Amino acid sequence: MLLTFIYMILTWARARRLTPLRTYLFRVLNSSNSNNLPNYVKPSLMCHIKSSDSSKPDVNSKQTDSETSHDLLTSHLCSNKNTAKLYKLIWSVGDNKLCIIIPQQKIDVSEWLVYPPGKTNFPLSVNNCNQTKLADDSKVHLLIEADINNFNPSAFTRTIKLEDYGLLLSWTADKLFAAIMETDIDHMSKLSIALMESFCFINNGLLLTRIESVEVSGKPCSYNINQSSLGNRKLVGKAQWKTHMETLKLFSSTARRVSQQKEPFEVDTLPGIIVSPGTRSLSLQMPTVLEISHQHDTLEAQEFKTEDSTSVPKTPPPTPASLSMMDRGDSVRRSLQMSSNELHTTLSRNSETPDNQLSVANSNYSSTQNIDEDEPKETKSRASSDANLCERILPKTFKGDPFDMSYTNRAEKYSEKRKFQNYPEAGKPPNVLIYADSTLASDNIERVLKQTLNKEKYIIYKLTPEDARRDVWKDQANLVVVCGNVDSEIASQLVNYIVKGGKLLALCSDALHTLLPSFKTAEVREHELVRFSYGKWKNVQMMHHIFCYQASPIKSRFSQDHEDVKTTPVTPASSTVKDKQGKTHTFQVRVLGAEETWHTPSIVLADLPTTGGKALFSQIHLEADPSQYEMEEAKFEALKASNPARLEILSDLLSSHLGVDVKPVASGDVAFNPGFFLGRHELKLEMLERLKDKMETNDIFKTNKIKLQFCNNTNKLVPPSSSILPIMLHTCPDNFSTIEYFENLKTKDLGRLVIYADIMTSSMDVVAGCKLHHGLAVIPRQQTQGQGRNKNIWLSAKGCLMFTLQLHIPLNSYLGNHLPILQHFVVVAVIAAVKSIPGYEEIDLNIKWPNDIYLGDKVKLGGLIVPTLLESSEAICNIGLGVNLSNSTPTSSINDAIKKYNEKKGTNLAPLGYEKLLALIFNQLESLINSIQNDNVNHFYQLYYDYWLHTDTQVSFESPDGAIREVKILGIDSNGYLEVQSLDGKVFSLQPDGNSFDIFKGLIAPSLSR
Repeated sequence: MLLTFIYMILTWARARRLTPLRTYLFRVLNSSNSNNLPNYVKPSLMCHIKSSDSSKPDVNSKQTDSETSHDLLTSHLCSNKNTAKLYKLIWSVGDNKLCIIIPQQKIDVSEWLVYPPGKTNFPLSVNNCNQTKLADDSKVHLLIEADINNFNPSAFTRTIKLEDYGLLLSWTADKLFAAIMETDIDHMSKLSIALMESFCFINNGLLLTRIESVEVSGKPCSYNINQSSLGNRKLVGKAQWKTHMETLKLFSSTARRVSQQKEPFEVDTLPGIIVSPGTRSLSLQMPTVLEISHQHDTLEAQEFKTEDSTSVPKTPPPTPASLSMMDRGDSVRRSLQMSSNELHTTLSRNSETPDNQLSVANSNYSSTQNIDEDEPKETKSRASSDANLCERILPKTFKGDPFDMSYTNRAEKYSEKRKFQNYPEAGKPPNVLIYADSTLASDNIERVLKQTLNKEKYIIYKLTPEDARRDVWKDQANLVVVCGNVDSEIASQLVNYIVKGGKLLALCSDALHTLLPSFKTAEVREHELVRFSYGKWKNVQMMHHIFCYQASPIKSRFSQDHEDVKTTPVTPASSTVKDKQGKTHTFQVRVLGAEETWHTPSIVLADLPTTGGKALFSQIHLEADPSQYEMEEAKFEALKASNPARLEILSDLLSSHLGVDVKPVASGDVAFNPGFFLGRHELKLEMLERLKDKMETNDIFKTNKIKLQFCNNTNKLVPPSSSILPIMLHTCPDNFSTIEYFENLKTKDLGRLVIYADIMTSSMDVVAGCKLHHGLAVIPRQQTQGQGRNKNIWLSAKGCLMFTLQLHIPLNSYLGNHLPILQHFVVVAVIAAVKSIPGYEEIDLNIKWPNDIYLGDKVKLGGLIVPTLLESSEAICNIGLGVNLSNSTPTSSINDAIKKYNEKKGTNLAPLGYEKLLALIFNQLESLINSIQNDNVNHFYQLYYDYWLHTDTQVSFESPDGAIREVKILGIDSNGYLEVQSLDGKVFSLQPDGNSFDIFKGLIAPSLSR
């Protein structure tokens, strides 16, 4: 208990230091023109630590006194180090300091090396997988420097992991080890605090001496280490580290030579290791596309696809047009020629793609293929040549018929046109978007919304200024929350959003003046605590907005204390606003709450009856947590006392006036239960025997995300929680019918072993980063942290069918050489499982590329992710799927579709059962995998094109240079990438590209042309 209490105190103290530092750095580094900097110079943050743990320097390492002195201010690696001047000293103890320097320091990384992605021990032991979520509005490049002479592998108690603070992009080694990291101001602040608290050791036990925000230019060199054990070596002692450092220096000296002479060179004493000139600049907007990782792969192979000639089909994969000419037996011949209206889709659950864009983002695959050590060099070298074939293009709009005449022959090969059943339009997607003018305000809003909203119905995302100025979010938001200042362009976007039926909550924002032009700034109230009343809540003390807006006309001066002021400025009953197109809209205006002293309106509602659009304005800081004012004792006590009322008022405003569901599932209500290990006894023993050597005390096995305890009759059951899942070996669950499941399961491997739990964090956590068993299914009835594509959230409502299925696929098989196509197998298996039941063949389930399941063409029911790890000769694929089976919210469900089908057709089809559908999906998936592994590829394509939505759709793309390209969708290629044809007849493939936020950044990148 004492240790816990001490830890809480330390955590609280650290948080108090972090918040003001983060706020200050955000203001200085992001808005230098508002901080009286000379000529609006952009500054750098520099934190330098001269630790007492430093040992004596290496005798071979020489540094002059002047160099040592200058390095206290900036790094010797910076190209403009001689211009560096101290602007502001934030913290200093001896030679240790945290300061702002001007101008911003610059580093050219042309002589550096690219840092490999994924888990690697070269050059340092890190998990460089971009797992850290970075804020798009405050990204920076950070220089990391570490003392190579202070390797201390036993410094675990004071070690911080660099990967917890951002993504490592490049490195070099000479007098010290240096790396460039992509991070944001929040994580940079945390790292600075850690340094100030003397947590100075990083990965490999290196002594961290400096972090510094820098501007990066140049293209770092690339290299291959697949023929060497460099990437596998785990360093134990100082002798091994010294040898390792000599290797790093050798790589760096080779990189300098390569950069100067602009040609590749082999690393001395390391035959076959080639360092090549850089081809890609380091950008703060670099998308992360890698999900398949293998520490033996070359960097080029991890970025670009290398296909062995034996793995490429002799003929291209069939398209919908070509398949229509085959004998397809009882397969339904259907055309999917779509108009732009038919392709209008709503963004459901994991907030993926706007309605005017094709859903092509974040398939969670890369085009990586494993390169065996004995593979010919000619094959390996193609990885880098493929890079020249890649350029990125951004989808703009769908365009319907008429098509260009050059497409006519191909399109007419489909004789039957697809007609979708008349399903109602889905409601607004469950996205709540936050736009704030500071990170602190944004975090405050997110925190209070998580306390207030129904966690099973809404997903919270943050809007960057760039995204807010675009149109794509308007149809994807159930609610938009704005705090602080908005510029005129964003304000105009908000007006257009509201007049189309959108809901807006504006907290202490000048957006009020945009929608209510008659409201003017009456006075300035900086950090003022006021009393206001709303509904049943009277005289509540809370912080007021710095500006006080009220309706005009107002008095020319404020009344004196002796004056009898009882008149209140009259708020107009309506307000007229013009949208971006110049059309006039009249809002009804109503004051809901008022400040008690001056009677100024505190909460105002503007309602547009014609469309249902509403805007709710608060001049009270409903988002501010009382802890922000701990340093002001009187305010803190008052706000703490008012905090329950603050949450109640916000909840009432959202539910009563904006139609938001505010019945939160409290975190305390989440009761984790033990899981159950289901399947044949001999299969269980086989898996447990394989894991035996990796188990800890009490039969606990640790994955990358959670601990699993396999419980028999002898060991003690640990309490289940979000961090540990006890799994009962010899009992069956009450809420899962093993009879129904195993009676319908006809597979050899898939689903034969099951880990089931009523509730768990995520089924993906159970298999994260580990090889368990081929065909193992992890099945939760409910999840608390469901995962969508590329870090998006999957709402795991009760009634949703979810599982993670682990497959071990040989890399020398057809599927092993075309791993990205596996995602398409899964969506086909789900739809085929439903349609395989007699009477259910016409339930209108369809595929939206790359891997979404749709009801008709408008309502999303499900999706999947397939993170993959290459291990030796196998690919370990963890298929995570979620599909709405019985839950009608937030979109619709399969059983809803069956009910509507019964009403329309007069049939009496029963709702599908949870256990039966799981078994049927696994049956279909194993059948499809066996079919393609036995070279019957066309069977899969026939099913796929029966269900998909995009045949003959014409799409307009915009390339980065602004050029517009028109293409027509033909089908998918052998890897599952989208195959299209341009107007000039050129056929090429488009592959999904990973992004931090699908709803705004749906990129498509061209693959290989032919």
